[in-house]
Amino acid sequence: MYEQVNPKLDLLTYRAGIVETLLRDMAFSISQTLEKPDENNVHDLRRLCLRLRHAVRLFGPLLPPRQARKVQRRLQVLQDLLGEVRACDVALATIQQPEVASASSKLETKKVAAALAAERRRGLRPLRARLRKLQHSDAIGRWRARLVAG
Repeated sequence: MYEQVNPKLDLLTYRAGIVETLLRDMAFSISQTLEKPDENNVHDLRRLCLRLRHAVRLFGPLLPPRQARKVQRRLQVLQDLLGEVRACDVALATIQQPEVASASSKLETKKVAAALAAERRRGLRPLRARLRKLQHSDAIGRWRARLVAG
């Protein structure tokens, strides 16, 4: 996914390449998740969000401080929304495991699964709204201008 560090490459160029790659992947993943918010797309976007947060923190001294903090805060909000949906996905997968399902009755398992599915749908509403806002406001493009060019 990421190129090896070239010893002839300076740190600023390397930082720009990593952040640019993460932002490009994130923009694609946002559109994929909006189109089909299944557990794989949500998980991929959550991982990308986490990687970008780590990259911004790691390269923090090389980035404009005010813009880096602003991006960090927005990524934290997005990651929290993604985490709510992902937690429901993990719980649904867990209760469907044979070991767990055999420990309770089918009726109880269905009730819990229905409650988790409803919670996931409730969590998807603010997530999709945030993703649409990011997409329509071209936030990723602005982040790119602030972090890569800065």
